[in-house]
Amino acid sequence: MYVGTESNDTINASNDDDMIFGKGGDDEIDARAGADRVFSGGGDDFVIGGVGNDRIHGEDGNDFLFGGRDEGHISGQDDDFIDGGRGDDEILVGDGRDSLMGGEGSDAFIFKFHDPTPGTPEPGSHVGEIPEPVSTILDFNSAQDTFQFTSGFFNYDGNGEDAPVETFYSGNASGASGQRIVVITDKSFASASDARGAISGGHDGDIIVYHNAKTDTADLAYVSSPKQVDVFAHLSEVHSVSDLANMHLAASDFMFV
Repeated sequence: MYVGTESNDTINASNDDDMIFGKGGDDEIDARAGADRVFSGGGDDFVIGGVGNDRIHGEDGNDFLFGGRDEGHISGQDDDFIDGGRGDDEILVGDGRDSLMGGEGSDAFIFKFHDPTPGTPEPGSHVGEIPEPVSTILDFNSAQDTFQFTSGFFNYDGNGEDAPVETFYSGNASGASGQRIVVITDKSFASASDARGAISGGHDGDIIVYHNAKTDTADLAYVSSPKQVDVFAHLSEVHSVSDLANMHLAASDFMFV
């Protein structure tokens, strides 16, 4: 076991299966080989998983977290940069303005239930003034990666754990008719509300994927009420409606776990 201090530490672990606790300070942690568990603690930390199936928890602070060469489970908490590296990784999206890369392999970007939900004003601000943090996925590959949602995600009551979404639609906005996941591929929108208004037959808990003309990204948004729809993730490499259409998103890209 390796335990840091409340100051800035450099921790180089062994090639065995280690437990590492960074505690406070801006730490540099190299887990090296082995199936390690890393808790970076407070501070703005830099963590490398190395070889082995590691579990890395960023905790407080704006951290740089790198999964390494094998399968990893990585979670952040504040405004973090997460790179899964090689292997099939699970990246748990936190409550900050995270920048996320799955890297090589079939990666899962896991979204949990949020309270307050992203896209809503922070305490003391006005609607539309200071949005809650929204994470950005830098390299989503629809051929091998997935969006995954915990079973309590936005109180969704679909098919249960380890199940794909129950209904899915991709195409022109006018063709959507109440599916749980709607990917709009015929036009851009200036806001999630505009995208919601372009489709019919929606429900609370629906997820809409559309191209945002203002941010030049694809946005994922959820419908929390008939008058409220909020973005919870950006896809930075989708610069046009045609880019979004060419991703060929399918129901199998959206899972509940």
